[in-house]
Amino acid sequence: MRVLLAIDGSEQATHATKAVLSLSSISRLTILHVIDLPRLTFSMLEPEIAYDLSKVAEEAIRKDGQQALTRTKSLISDKIEPLETRLEEGSPAELILSVAQEVHPDLILMGARGRGQVEELFLGSVSQRVLTHAACPVLIINGPLTEIRKILLAIQSPDDVQKARKFLEKHPFPPETEITLLSVVPIPRSLFRGGVSAPEEKIEQALQSTETFLDQAVSQLKGSYNSVKGYVGLGAPANTILEQASLTEPDLLVMGMHHPSTITRFVFGTVSHTVLHQATRSILVIR
Repeated sequence: MRVLLAIDGSEQATHATKAVLSLSSISRLTILHVIDLPRLTFSMLEPEIAYDLSKVAEEAIRKDGQQALTRTKSLISDKIEPLETRLEEGSPAELILSVAQEVHPDLILMGARGRGQVEELFLGSVSQRVLTHAACPVLIINGPLTEIRKILLAIQSPDDVQKARKFLEKHPFPPETEITLLSVVPIPRSLFRGGVSAPEEKIEQALQSTETFLDQAVSQLKGSYNSVKGYVGLGAPANTILEQASLTEPDLLVMGMHHPSTITRFVFGTVSHTVLHQATRSILVIR
């Protein structure tokens, strides 16, 4: 499995580096550090002095970037080979995507970057941009992840099952990993409040249909991992996924990326987007 590890010198990037060692079957690792050089202005100084100061600052940033790559490599170079390091300059999200097109990874791994909702709405965080536009699965590390023993895998369609099967066939996790498949019947909880009568027969049919879907999914995915089981949830998908993650405490959340219309996402947000920004655990988005 080819992995592209994107670092930025942050604490989450350090967690992402250590998380690489929890993966299995890595055939090649590329470590990428993108430095976004600031445009420094010293309007109060003479042009020549301002230029010299700007160049000194840029060289210091480049040196810090190279040192970050060296530190990262030292943590894992004796455990994973072959290994390549790259220092690039420019927009982090765009260069991560560009390098991914070049090296064709099976997985992009990077740390989460916390940003306020308003800022992200207009600018987009690096992780959100990469998640949206990457052609391969993306693992966003949100805190320490030293081992992967339990996985909660949210699926809603046969397409999700095929995406999961394709990725799991690369054996990215230890063989003893326990995988729980979660499929949610999206019944609004408001239906059960305010004296509204719930259509029990329809709900029961939906639950039975989902259980059949999960049984088939378990059969398909057991070829890669022996410990696979299914669980049916009921309610709003994002909330149910988050609640189940809180109850079962998996090491990793896995889910597919779906793309509703721009207006729908603007008003409601996608399930994957909501879970990504509210979950306290690392998330793997498959596609």
